[in-house]
Amino acid sequence: MDPSFPIYRKLRGGAHLYRIESIDRFTELQRVGSKWLRHLVVATQYPERLRIVEMIQGGEGVYGNATIEEWELAKAQLA
Repeated sequence: MDPSFPIYRKLRGGAHLYRIESIDRFTELQRVGSKWLRHLVVATQYPERLRIVEMIQGGEGVYGNATIEEWELAKAQLA
């Protein structure tokens, strides 16, 4: 597996957007009300790394593709 980064994903329902920067790091934007919060996650534990692989692979439909436009729009609304 040698994906090109960044990879944009969203959780089913759209309240969480992810920008996967590498196999061990991603940024999450989480919608809370009308604003968005940002979380930086650095995967130091094996389960966290598995989560990133699952996000890249789609997690059996749990994670869908997101666009850079969706990401930028949400980022503009950060709290």
